[in-house]
Amino acid sequence: MSLPFVLKATTLLPVLSRPNHIGQLCSWGLVYLSPRCNFNYFGKKACCLSLAILAALSTTAIANTAKENPTSEQAVERILVQGDFRQQQLQKLPGSILVLSQQDISRQNAQHLDDLLQQAANVNFSAGASRGRFLQIRGIGERSEFVDSINPSVGVLIDGIDYSALGGSSLADVQQVEIFRGPEATRFGANAMAGMLNLTSNAPSFEGEGQLSTTLANYDSYQLNGAYSNAINHQWAYRVAVDHQSSDGFVDNSFLNRDDTNNIDETSARAALRYLATTDLTLDFIGHYRDINNGYDVFSLDRNRTTLSDKPGQDEQQSRALAIKADYQGLSWANVYTQLSGLTADTDYGFDEDWSYEGIHPDGYATTDRYLRQRDQWSLEQRFLGKEQHNWVAGWYASGQQTDLERQFWNWDLWQAAQFFSDFKRQNLALFGQWTSDLGDGWSLTSGARAERYDDEYSDSNGITQQNSELMWGGKLSLSLAVTDSASLYLLGSRGYKAGGVNGEALGKAQGSGLDELADYLNSKANFSPETLWNAEFGVKASSADQKFVSRVALFAMWRDEMQVNSWVTRDQSFIGFIDNAASGRNQGLEVESRVQLTDSWTLFANAAWLDSEIRGFVTEDGVDKTGRDQAHAPKYQYSVSSEWLLTSDFSFNLGLQSKAAFYYSDSHDSRSEQMHLVNLRLQYQWDELQLALWSRNALDQDYGVRGFYFGNDPRDGYEPHTYEQLGEPRRIGVTASYQF
Repeated sequence: MSLPFVLKATTLLPVLSRPNHIGQLCSWGLVYLSPRCNFNYFGKKACCLSLAILAALSTTAIANTAKENPTSEQAVERILVQGDFRQQQLQKLPGSILVLSQQDISRQNAQHLDDLLQQAANVNFSAGASRGRFLQIRGIGERSEFVDSINPSVGVLIDGIDYSALGGSSLADVQQVEIFRGPEATRFGANAMAGMLNLTSNAPSFEGEGQLSTTLANYDSYQLNGAYSNAINHQWAYRVAVDHQSSDGFVDNSFLNRDDTNNIDETSARAALRYLATTDLTLDFIGHYRDINNGYDVFSLDRNRTTLSDKPGQDEQQSRALAIKADYQGLSWANVYTQLSGLTADTDYGFDEDWSYEGIHPDGYATTDRYLRQRDQWSLEQRFLGKEQHNWVAGWYASGQQTDLERQFWNWDLWQAAQFFSDFKRQNLALFGQWTSDLGDGWSLTSGARAERYDDEYSDSNGITQQNSELMWGGKLSLSLAVTDSASLYLLGSRGYKAGGVNGEALGKAQGSGLDELADYLNSKANFSPETLWNAEFGVKASSADQKFVSRVALFAMWRDEMQVNSWVTRDQSFIGFIDNAASGRNQGLEVESRVQLTDSWTLFANAAWLDSEIRGFVTEDGVDKTGRDQAHAPKYQYSVSSEWLLTSDFSFNLGLQSKAAFYYSDSHDSRSEQMHLVNLRLQYQWDELQLALWSRNALDQDYGVRGFYFGNDPRDGYEPHTYEQLGEPRRIGVTASYQF
């Protein structure tokens, strides 16, 4: 099979996905199906499977082409994944991993993590605050957090420091973003049941270098950032980076006659020191600081960008983090890597509960809800990495976390302002190991496992106390074939896990006199069980000999046991939220990432995903059986296509399209988003070290939802239930100037 044929066949994918062409796939011999090969028998799943097979055939053909036309080591794409146990080439690492570089960040005009995630296949996010705070990978992940501490299905590491559930990050001075899709329990533990985001900042340099950048955009927005790195002496080097972002936000508050109640005001700073202590020992010291003072005023009774809140909320965070890393290579049998990190964060999240003002209607009222958290955590990890031909890893991990919560709210039972306090403590210890065996002829076998013990203590002002101890395990087994230096195949089986917990708010509400009829039900939801996930995956990674065509394909199927779901009890305008367990869930799909350099001046980028998900064995409080329905925040398809033209040696132009299917906002109700189609533009001029860019995100100004509720909150229509949505970013137009020195 020649490469030209494959490229031609790839262009036929949209045609081949039509139902009446499934039989043609059979007749071509691309896939064997039964004599009853037709769409009515196999449906859409057969369509998607056929596409997966075609994509795999394409990359296999590329691998064969590369083998027939060997290339030099320097010509092979060498994207290194930083977040695994050791640095490894992306094309050779088994598993579905997306790596986004600084160039990818610029091409997307991304200033914040939210802006970047739209181009990632099978990745979604829920705002839940002024920024995207909760992530979903392959349809799995949380969508909000109110009273009780949760265990994230998708964690976030920034320079090795755990920022899970604390929100996204500025992308200033970020070297690359890695998105691990599928369970990564061996490497990351319980916070990576669905996947993990790993952000790596630029490291200190022993040669002087720096950059300055400024951005001006609509909605009175600006961004200023800079970074500088240099040597102190032959052993010490440093790097400092500072970023500030400000915006009035995208909401008009007609009651207060203001346009800045959903404002952005964020400052972040980073400092890093590198010390070459000896020829065998390198020490890194990293410090982070965040000061976020954002407003939160997004929900409109009229379901648009005009709000009526008399007391707009806030989304504030002040955090400090420190990490110390030691890399010792003085042993003959292994390298030793050690990291100690700590983080403290104070957050203040609140909102106008009624989304209006007292007097809007005779039945109207005015209430607020506010959550103040103090989070302190530490972690210590040490791992041993076998040298030379011994490709193994062994190590241990320990961490501790304490979260104190004060909630200020209106108690409808007592008809007065009230407070709620809770205290959550967690200690955990994990042992892990991984071994890779060379089987010869390009074959390798990797096996890994992690055992982790959690000890939790919970208490609150309602008199609820609980202690939980859980021992969980995860792991993976993969078989890989290196066809060439630039092409590989893999089969992967992995298991992930997530800890259970206590529903303190549900237990507290069960004591309320106004909800006596719900007491038995809420008491039955006192605890939620741990969740486990099994993943089976087949993947192909390949590139042509000249690196003008690069492609990665992953086909997966996942099974969830004791699936944790966000559940709600709604009475009038009151919410009671808790985490429940469905019997099981199923997620299966496809991820394709490609880059094609058509000419010396024209390059195409494409990421696409298909996802099929299902809830099994879940009945809501009002008796609705959700078995068979799609899981929340699990769109059927996503794709991102962009094109980069080098107009001249100085000018370049980027055009991108991002699309996402409609998805359910919650597992408890059937409110859905609309389909999303975003167009992004960028015109860039490069003059020596100076770069100027005129850009637009969501250039067609489409409204799209990122979070939604279904209930009644408008007194003007008798509190009839509606879908209320938090909308994503509108049209943004800006100009960015950057100077490197």
